[in-house]
Amino acid sequence: MITRSATEWMLLPLKRYAQFSGRSPRAEYWWFALFSFLISLPAAILDVAMGLQLFNPIVSLGLLLPSIAVGVRRLHDLDRTGWWLLAPLALLVPTLAVAGVAGAGGAIAGLLGSEAGAGAGVGSAAVVVAIGGVAVLAMAVVMLVWYCTRGTQGENRFGPDPLAEAPNPTVYYG
Repeated sequence: MITRSATEWMLLPLKRYAQFSGRSPRAEYWWFALFSFLISLPAAILDVAMGLQLFNPIVSLGLLLPSIAVGVRRLHDLDRTGWWLLAPLALLVPTLAVAGVAGAGGAIAGLLGSEAGAGAGVGSAAVVVAIGGVAVLAMAVVMLVWYCTRGTQGENRFGPDPLAEAPNPTVYYG
């Protein structure tokens, strides 16, 4: 089994910042999540203290690609495609589109003098947002459970087990 310090696990996704192939164990994902939080917090505090929106967006932009890559590799460790990373977004976009259409219909009905139509449009938009929000939240919980689950033991279609001793560890964690 590969043993690393917390600092090594935190920085490993930065070394593999644009590598979407292979697998990442839970330790790599969660230590990087903690690292991202520990870097983002002072940046946000600096932004608030200085009245700017400068440091946190820069940090967020810098961590975006490594975060996506480690998330994809974590899903690969579970023998799932990295496209699952888009599942919450795939639920959110249609929800907002349908809610927008329903709300716009209500607004048009209101402009034409139909108070009942305006209320129905707003009400249906709220229902769509509520149902879509529950679906997005449910998918987020599923993703959280997946990220907390141990990966596939042994080799899977995305590569060798990252926790197994590799004949040449630099191939996977160089």
